[in-house]
Amino acid sequence: MIALFSGERSVKKLLLLSLFYTGAVVAHPHAFIEMQTKPLVENLVEQNQLVGFSMKWTLDEPSSSAVLYDMKQASGEAAQQQLLDEVMNNIVNEHYFSFFFDKNNNKIKYKKQIKNYGVNIKGMRVQYYFDFLLAEPQLLQDNQWTLMTYDRTYYVSMYYPEDKSAVDFSTLPKNCQGKVEMPQVDEKIQSYAASLDKTQKDEDDSLGVIFAQKVNIQCE
Repeated sequence: MIALFSGERSVKKLLLLSLFYTGAVVAHPHAFIEMQTKPLVENLVEQNQLVGFSMKWTLDEPSSSAVLYDMKQASGEAAQQQLLDEVMNNIVNEHYFSFFFDKNNNKIKYKKQIKNYGVNIKGMRVQYYFDFLLAEPQLLQDNQWTLMTYDRTYYVSMYYPEDKSAVDFSTLPKNCQGKVEMPQVDEKIQSYAASLDKTQKDEDDSLGVIFAQKVNIQCE
């Protein structure tokens, strides 16, 4: 197992660029995480239930380079595993940077036990993968849900690329449909976001949700 980061750093710094890139970047956001997501579905006595999501987060190359450097500093498999566990525990504490709602806009909670986690090196890029489970499974019938994953400050852009495979809805039963909804952001907000420099990373924690894509699931 490969270590990701120094254990003394918080995941906010680890994932959201203050650890990542110290080069001359002007526009906000300052780093990019490309995401992939798949709903996790279980069939129990002919009842399909949504139990969680499987995620992959791939960092951009400048961000990955700092992580790859940190990997080299760790020595020994046990130390590497410990660092990885610490990072994943911190991701859990940040609620996976994800917000999940039903059709009545009720927020759905997650379990704290992260599953099937690790890291891949894909060329010059680092990819985290993990599964997170819902505290209570959701019956995939007569309901709809929205999942949003984002950094609240938009210091890092967490996004699904324009690729049909970015969100894999193949696990959903026939009575359900899924789609990715793109945000509609007016030019004034885009200009404001672009004006923030790296010293203003905590300036506005309302931007992330405005720029967040929505993974919508609707079941009859």
